[in-house]
Amino acid sequence: MMLAAANAGVDSCWINYFNPDELAASLGLPDNVEILMLLDLGFAAEGSGPLPNHFSRKPINETVIKI
Repeated sequence: MMLAAANAGVDSCWINYFNPDELAASLGLPDNVEILMLLDLGFAAEGSGPLPNHFSRKPINETVIKI
């Protein structure tokens, strides 16, 4: 969806910091539906961009466990 939005000239941002139970209740969703992520779409303000740490990465040995 994010790639399709970008292709259409629309900006997007995925959101994973929210209370899924509260959101599901406010939307009237049934109990068997789980919200995993949100995606907002729109047009970013001129000069805006990702936070400075957006492109930083941890070393692979901090994220992958050898078995």
